[in-house]
Amino acid sequence: MKSARAFLVPLCSVLCLSCAAPLPRPPADHLQRLWQARASALLPIQQWDLRGRLAVRADERGGQASFTWKRAAAQHRIRLNGPLGRGAVLVTQDETGAQLQDAEQRVFHAASAEELLFRYTGWRLPLTHLNYWVRGVPVPGLVSSQELDDAGRLKTLRQQGWEVQYQEYAQFEGHELPNRLTLTYAPNPAAVDMPAMEVRLVIERWAQVQ
Repeated sequence: MKSARAFLVPLCSVLCLSCAAPLPRPPADHLQRLWQARASALLPIQQWDLRGRLAVRADERGGQASFTWKRAAAQHRIRLNGPLGRGAVLVTQDETGAQLQDAEQRVFHAASAEELLFRYTGWRLPLTHLNYWVRGVPVPGLVSSQELDDAGRLKTLRQQGWEVQYQEYAQFEGHELPNRLTLTYAPNPAAVDMPAMEVRLVIERWAQVQ
């Protein structure tokens, strides 16, 4: 009986190890086909209503805010609440330009929402590129490099000096979309550039995705 137990212990260990072994990564051509299908489905999306939280750090400064972002084609409406936005900030943008209204009802204008937020908060958030990155696709027409996960989704994207790490995806209204991502920017030491920066995004809800 003792010898039987002695045999079963290593056998169970072997079986447990075999069960815990990771599955082999799908072939690269299969992952590429999955990625192409995903990109083709996500790129045409031009409408959403999302809600989440963001945290920004650059040099010795840091800030946090909750946000909502409503988009309908070229029209954007972004509301920030928290220290990052100095209270409540509403930014709108369309084909004619961008407007920012602060908690004191003062109104500022600029060519883009990205420029306005930089002037008002001091944070240079890559909003133009986030139009695509938040969907889990690179900006078309710009050089990029990327790594895919085992499901053919973006795991890491490098574009325009930024590295985007996609930590989580979730199903929202029939689409598998990012709900946790981290953006890091490393300055170019050979040029006058913006400082190193990190932006963390947690998307709690996607709605009206079309």
